[in-house]
Amino acid sequence: MSKYVILGAGLMGRAIAKYLLDTECKCEITLTDIDENSLIDAGDFIKSKRVKNQQIDLNDTNRAIQILAGFDVVISALPHRLSLKSIKLAIQAKVSCVDLVGEAPEERLKLNRETIRAGITIIPGMGVAPGLSNICVGRGVELLDETFDAMIYVGGIPKQKTPPLNYQTVYALKSVFKVYKRPARIIQGGKEKKVPALSGLETIKFPKPIGNLEAFYTDGLASLILTMKEKVKNSLGEKTLRYPGYTGKIKFLRDCGLLELGPVQFKSQKIVPLDFLVHLLSPKLHLQAAGDWLAMRIVVSGKKDGEKCTHIFELIDEIDLKNHFTAMARTTAFPAVIAAKMITSDLIREKGVLFPEIIFTANFYEPFISKLASSGIIIKHEVTF
Repeated sequence: MSKYVILGAGLMGRAIAKYLLDTECKCEITLTDIDENSLIDAGDFIKSKRVKNQQIDLNDTNRAIQILAGFDVVISALPHRLSLKSIKLAIQAKVSCVDLVGEAPEERLKLNRETIRAGITIIPGMGVAPGLSNICVGRGVELLDETFDAMIYVGGIPKQKTPPLNYQTVYALKSVFKVYKRPARIIQGGKEKKVPALSGLETIKFPKPIGNLEAFYTDGLASLILTMKEKVKNSLGEKTLRYPGYTGKIKFLRDCGLLELGPVQFKSQKIVPLDFLVHLLSPKLHLQAAGDWLAMRIVVSGKKDGEKCTHIFELIDEIDLKNHFTAMARTTAFPAVIAAKMITSDLIREKGVLFPEIIFTANFYEPFISKLASSGIIIKHEVTF
């Protein structure tokens, strides 16, 4: 019987637990969080006695390692700031780990030797983007003899447009805004470079009822910036999708200083502008009952047998109202669970730090995509010459 421990009882952690319950009838699941109230809320959502709750403080290293050591796989759904720590703890506990976060890929790759010595598998950045986006890029490159360009377009889109941003939160709002302060690492003209977030604005047309969306650079390539640097000859980047007009509004907030993380003096006290903005906007940007879409398109172009060839991967997913899964939760949590189950079933045996675009190609691509499709997440693949 497989034993899973999930770090983080937030929106993604509880979705991971529920999906595990729905797809594996004989497994042990423990959901952990530092906050007891988060565990209680998650329990109300999951509604199953098969999931055990466990408070855990990752700063109590010895205790955390003790808790993790008895499991087959750790699935980390923690905030970005705790991601690397969770991987290091998993290595010390000698337990394989699937992590949703993929930023700072160099730091994760540094752990490869230690991971191999521990005899375990670490798969970082295993959500929707990074995650599914990486896998599609890797597959497109694999199917071409030469790859010239690869572009990712991805975003969570509310079904109901509401002011002031025509955007509703499907994960932590502070994390959403912080991305717009960080330069995006891309490949342009065959060389790695950094461009400002929100730059490179263009319009992308999706089938109705979604329609036209605007796309702009964000720092979302994660491990692709390392693994594809020598494989993509011209350009590689990720652009976030939003309803038209969004970029201008965010630039206005940024230019006004409202995305700043440094404290400023206001009357008799100091406040952090971004914290204040999140406080004001969170109630206005709460996801409405209509729910969300996840829209993603990956375009990989190059040559095959001497001819120009383009691979287009497209995913449009929507909220599952019956099971109370948002589209973002489905497309983020389900890939992580499938990867974890491929480890516990001994299908993935390779040890070390394995990025999604490396492991889920060749013989592993079709089984992964098939498992995803069986849960209603269908990635369409079109080839044009």
